[in-house]
Amino acid sequence: MAASLVAPGASAVTPTADTQAAAIAARDANKEITFFAGLPRDSAVLQAEAVKRSTPGELEYRDHPTLAAAAKAYGAKTSAIKRLRAVAEPLGISVEIDEGRILARLTAKVATWERLYDSEIVITRATAADPYTTYTIDAKSPPRALRSVVVELLSQYAEYEPSVDTPGISPTQLAELQGTLVDPGQPKAWPRNRGTLPAGTCDAPALADRAVYAPGQIQTAYGTAALARKGLRGEGARMTIVSLSGGFIPADIEAAAECFDYSQPRIDVTLGTGMPEPYVSATMETHLDLITASSVLSGAESISLLEVPSNAPSFTDAFARMLHGAAVPDAVSISYGICEPAVRDESRALIALNEDLLRMAAIVGTTVVVATGDYGTSMCGAEVAEALGEPTLWYPATSPWVTAVGGTRLALKADNTRRKEQVWNDRPYLGGQVPALAGAGGPSAVFSRPWWQAGSTPVGPRTVPDVAVLGAVKPGWPIVYGDGVYSLGGTSGGAPFVGANLAAMTAKQREAGYPSIGFANAWLYGAASATKSPYYDITVGNNGVQLVGCCVATSGYDMASGLGVPAMNVLYRRLPSPAG
Repeated sequence: MAASLVAPGASAVTPTADTQAAAIAARDANKEITFFAGLPRDSAVLQAEAVKRSTPGELEYRDHPTLAAAAKAYGAKTSAIKRLRAVAEPLGISVEIDEGRILARLTAKVATWERLYDSEIVITRATAADPYTTYTIDAKSPPRALRSVVVELLSQYAEYEPSVDTPGISPTQLAELQGTLVDPGQPKAWPRNRGTLPAGTCDAPALADRAVYAPGQIQTAYGTAALARKGLRGEGARMTIVSLSGGFIPADIEAAAECFDYSQPRIDVTLGTGMPEPYVSATMETHLDLITASSVLSGAESISLLEVPSNAPSFTDAFARMLHGAAVPDAVSISYGICEPAVRDESRALIALNEDLLRMAAIVGTTVVVATGDYGTSMCGAEVAEALGEPTLWYPATSPWVTAVGGTRLALKADNTRRKEQVWNDRPYLGGQVPALAGAGGPSAVFSRPWWQAGSTPVGPRTVPDVAVLGAVKPGWPIVYGDGVYSLGGTSGGAPFVGANLAAMTAKQREAGYPSIGFANAWLYGAASATKSPYYDITVGNNGVQLVGCCVATSGYDMASGLGVPAMNVLYRRLPSPAG
């Protein structure tokens, strides 16, 4: 017999549609939501300080203050924070100042925000396909009452709803991975792994069929194994991976370490704003990020996974939160992006705030590595490419304060050294709903050429990628998902791989008594001009998926493969010492 939920002495009344709607409206009005605000700060000073600490030859190169010291010197002044509290709190807004003193998290009831903006908040309810309830006010500037105390206000809040999310493995993603193993390839047949699987590798069908590379093979080809032989296995490394889409199955991550014979670092999960608990869903993206980084950093004590909701302002929250803790990360890996023209046209405030957060990361010694994306020259989609007639990219890969990683197709010799390598372009655009599969690259529609690209690219826009590594679907990066080993393509494998290598290098530098490497791009570009370049120059292929005029591999830097593919052991030898 079912227990009654009606209190003794009360009568069971079925609510009418009107009373239900009124209850929902009251609940929504009283819901507390958080908007991200940019605090008053001097962006020009942040830029200058970040440049000095990131440029070899400068007196302050690799001279990284603590986050607390940098926040006090370059973030919002105490007087500005006091003014914000004095204005916001009487309005019913609670104020949380981020540790870097560039961002404030302002929390108030929906009704309070609607009153301040004199506008209704649009609420999009969570579904199984999109498990975030989103609260949005369409506003380009802060409400009048706050304009004197904040610079930007991002008026959208997303809250993860675990109750409607699909727990565990996604059947759709699993079917996609399983389909890759039997897919003959289109329009060309997939190549095979002709290298040699390392001793101790497990016996899985994808490996036996030569449909995927083992981590050790990729590490041999790219010089990571040579670094490991010199003791760079990640001991003391600090790395953060940002997830905007899902979590992971611990047993699968452990199974990957067992299959490929490496020690698995502990995974520490931290949560961003709008995350009441960790993701209950497990995505192949998060598995790829964690397994790739772990296989490089097998000597690390832990890897941090920062989980935030899947909306544009969550990048802002992540860029601030990634610097929290006793010590800032050596490297941060991000495998997500937003259509650059869209964010340019709709949210210049978001870009301005994000760029100052990334400058702060460079000042305190963190390098941020971002995947360029997997749809070639059409990262905003085929319709946008056709309308604009030019390449489109993802932000934040185009930021001048990140290292953007593109994709290649790698072929190995029997000893796992490179046989050949070319631009990744597995599947040109075939029309309709069939997505292209190619590494993204091209000119930014937002940012001008940064100082570290001078000499490599003409005067004009920031161009991506900066470097490139394996992106091909098959044979591609190995993951374990749903207790099976599969091949997964994408620049999403390259970002954590490059980030993990940079974290291992920084940890070794710290062990030797040197400071952190910090933002890496000026070093990466400077190394390309050395007598013996640390890059394998990709001169074959293109990443074009529609007739939009871009991008072909050539000698030297190009927008299909960047500087080329780094030999990590040679690159490390080209690391400039800090001044003094």
